[in-house]
Amino acid sequence: MAHKRSLKSPIVGNAPEANLQGDCLEEAIRLREQEGWSFARIGAQFGVCEASACNSVLIALCPRKGYRPAARDEHGRLTEESVERLRLMLRKGLKGVDIQLRLGVSAGRIALERRRYTADLKARGKAPLPAAGNGEAYSGARWPKKTVREVERLLLEGLGGPKIADRLGVSKTHVQRVRETLVKRLRRKGQCLTGCDINGRRIRVADHVAAVPAADIDRLRSLLLEGVPVSRAALMANMGGSKAYEIRDQLKAELEAEGRTLPPIKRLGHANARAAGARVTWLPKGRMNLILYRRMLQEADGDAAAARRKTIRAIAERDGQDPVLAEQLDRVRRGASVTARFIPTKSLPEMTLGGVATGALS
Repeated sequence: MAHKRSLKSPIVGNAPEANLQGDCLEEAIRLREQEGWSFARIGAQFGVCEASACNSVLIALCPRKGYRPAARDEHGRLTEESVERLRLMLRKGLKGVDIQLRLGVSAGRIALERRRYTADLKARGKAPLPAAGNGEAYSGARWPKKTVREVERLLLEGLGGPKIADRLGVSKTHVQRVRETLVKRLRRKGQCLTGCDINGRRIRVADHVAAVPAADIDRLRSLLLEGVPVSRAALMANMGGSKAYEIRDQLKAELEAEGRTLPPIKRLGHANARAAGARVTWLPKGRMNLILYRRMLQEADGDAAAARRKTIRAIAERDGQDPVLAEQLDRVRRGASVTARFIPTKSLPEMTLGGVATGALS
């Protein structure tokens, strides 16, 4: 009430001190600068909040980084000159964390001075202050409610943080913070995120690049119904063995529910089976190659032939090989024939014999 009525006490108290001091502060600085810990993790390590850890570390780093800390009076309060320096940085549109590092002040003081300066400019009819970071989307910027609601909607659909950040063009840190808040709110209601448990731990991933396309699943099922062994069918459908056996078990259960069984396996013998597996294998083994092929399949809108060509060229370029030669070898693997190139030789000179040739024509 005294603050609302602009009543000031003649007694000036000392400014609050940092919560981290001494050896704890030095260890926090080491964890931040050398280990790359976040302020939230540092705060949890020393039993303080994230804001206190951020203020303590950045204020201590100000002179160590070569900046001039803001001048203070005998009570630890900012002087008029320091306030003007702070307002100058606000007019330049610097981020709050950058101002903290350059002046050695707390985030709360920066926010307070921004509110005061904004009200002063509005009362005088001056241009408002630029947004923090000059409108740049960074982890400390405040988001509009519309963007937060859109992030929550995608989280409830089961998408992960990196995919949401790429789709909306926002910071991954902000997505993580919105996710943590959403998980707590849902947990109080006894609910959980799609594909996660009650604590937010990911159990199932939706719409990820490593997911097996539906076309490959249908191809595997058709091959199994033709009696192709699971291992060879997995190679032909470009998927791992574990996923292939999982689909085989699902197909087997469906057939048993209809009163049918899987057809017997057509065995080709050890040597013939090895040769048949070599003929159908065009994609090099490895999870990264599978992910690359499925990404190309998404870009090609399900066109398997185009995705195969792009994958072959991409793998060759990655491994430092000739992509054109790799594509030609893949065409040979698919059954294209190799013919010798005909180069005609010049047996006669490129000239006539004058009258002899003219007489022959007549």
